[in-house]
Amino acid sequence: MRATWKGSISFGLVNIPVKVYKATTQKEIKFHLLHSADGGRIRYRKVCEKCGKEVSDEEIVRGYEISKNEYVILTDEDFEKIPLKSTKSIDIRQFFDPGELGLIYYSSFYYISPDKGGEKAYYLLKRAMEETNSMGIGKMTMRGKENLVALRPYDGGIVLAQLHYIDEVRSPLELPGWGAKADITEEELELAKKLILAMKKPLKLEEFRDEYKEALMQLIEAKLSGREIVVSEGVEEVKSLIDALKASLEAVK
Repeated sequence: MRATWKGSISFGLVNIPVKVYKATTQKEIKFHLLHSADGGRIRYRKVCEKCGKEVSDEEIVRGYEISKNEYVILTDEDFEKIPLKSTKSIDIRQFFDPGELGLIYYSSFYYISPDKGGEKAYYLLKRAMEETNSMGIGKMTMRGKENLVALRPYDGGIVLAQLHYIDEVRSPLELPGWGAKADITEEELELAKKLILAMKKPLKLEEFRDEYKEALMQLIEAKLSGREIVVSEGVEEVKSLIDALKASLEAVK
């Protein structure tokens, strides 16, 4: 793995040199876009609207528009001059109970490993968080943005979760039907609880596969070999909620 970010973790007067690595990777099947008429590749190019020329990434700078067609140009060197502690350090502001952080605030995940000389302080932080059942929250600047981040022990090390700021999370109260209640019978509730308990077991993520990707590969292979693609029948319709619950419970048994 290549490190995404290099700096340090700081809390109080403790400073731990670390490297940060992306924790997840996308495994989806990728397609090229083609012109249906002749099969030619469709490509996206960065073109200057003034001169009409295609430009490379090295020729592109970032500009903040102050008025119509007037910009303040910022270079990579300018961004390095921003006087924030979070540009070089994961600055932990406080520790808290993990149960206080709602699932909706989590964004992406990164692994943190100690850099040379930081092993002892890294291990100390991990053990102390484990034994106090604590997470740390703070700031970290990466890719031109100051991110809200949380740190917690995970699988022998420390994982960093990039968080959404509170004003980035939409209120569910904007949604029609959110929080709606309905009349249900005791029998329906008891059947639903029995079904949930019958389906409840220890979680093993390795049992879950990307079945859509597998079906997509079968479709591609079928088209390559000229085979007919067979569409399976739909799910049998159940007339009522209580019938569905009873049938589901019987199937699980």
